[in-house]
Amino acid sequence: MKTLEVLEKVLRGKRVKPNTERHYRDALGSLARYDEDWPVGGVVINEWLGSLEGYADATVRNWFNFVNSAGKYMKKAYKVDNPCESADRPKVSKKRRRYFTAVEVVRIIKACRFEQDKVLILTLIDSTCRIGELAGLEGKNVGDSWIEVKGKSGERRYRCDGAICAKLRELGADGQPIFTNRLGGHADVVSLKHRVRRVIKEAGITGSKLGPHTLRHSGASLVAQETGSALAVKALLQHDKIDTSMEYIHDAEDVIQQRISPLRLVGEKVFGEGGKGLVEAKQLTMGSEGEVVEGEASTLLGPVEAEVIDEVVDFLDEQFPEIDDGIKVRPLLKTEDLRLIRRLFMVAIRSNGAGSDEMRARELMRRMLKKVKD
Repeated sequence: MKTLEVLEKVLRGKRVKPNTERHYRDALGSLARYDEDWPVGGVVINEWLGSLEGYADATVRNWFNFVNSAGKYMKKAYKVDNPCESADRPKVSKKRRRYFTAVEVVRIIKACRFEQDKVLILTLIDSTCRIGELAGLEGKNVGDSWIEVKGKSGERRYRCDGAICAKLRELGADGQPIFTNRLGGHADVVSLKHRVRRVIKEAGITGSKLGPHTLRHSGASLVAQETGSALAVKALLQHDKIDTSMEYIHDAEDVIQQRISPLRLVGEKVFGEGGKGLVEAKQLTMGSEGEVVEGEASTLLGPVEAEVIDEVVDFLDEQFPEIDDGIKVRPLLKTEDLRLIRRLFMVAIRSNGAGSDEMRARELMRRMLKKVKD
């Protein structure tokens, strides 16, 4: 069987889009020029791949994938062996994504000269949706804190800031398109991409990958660095598979690692913000018999005995005696006093978990802040 015969059988048997058909013709046409006959084994496929000099790695991989897809179809429909099963899959070096920094994002927002451009940029940044999903957006698809769009695999709902949603509904009032072209109709994807690139360049940002998808990547990267959670990235970007979300976590690993310190977490839970002093050099100085000679955290580095807990409780009772009835405090507190109280509340909640005391503490903070503002 000839390779071009396989191509025609595949295109007759599979319903594909014009762009996909073009990829099939490019891939199998290249294979046919190397060998007219459909390969009977993986050796010919490997030799064909090796002959593709001057082509980008991504192109070589894509052509292999389309030949492999054709081989799978022929095996299922005509019981013809798929030569790609025994071939070596071409390896492609992973391209590093580009991310805009927070400073660059602010510059991009400030570079917007037109209202529609600014709303478009803000929507892309905050919702992290794809530019193609915004092309047909109408006011009826916008809620108080979400937008509903048609994505690659059906309808999707992205969260979006309430103020941005209000502006989107205003632009799309009375059934009008939110993002319009010069004639007042819906702007297409190409023109929206052009707007975003123009704004980014006017912000003075140079280099490659200046399109709207980099804004999506940047939003995901910021969430990955802040939360360290692939689930948070998946929920934000509406990924179908969490493996895709994990790529952002891998890219942010260095930042995540620098933000996490088990010793600091222990110190903050026990001693509040002062707990970060647990890792100071003087507290790591050891005596002749292995004792820590200085620092409040000595028990963390040496044997811990049950009596230590009782000693800490006794110490706290002495330092913070019970409050008798009838005692009043000054009606106004200084800023430093409020910050100290807030910090102590947070330490207590981290140590003891949520409960009725947490609710009372939150209500007390609200009352104190209200009095100060009033």
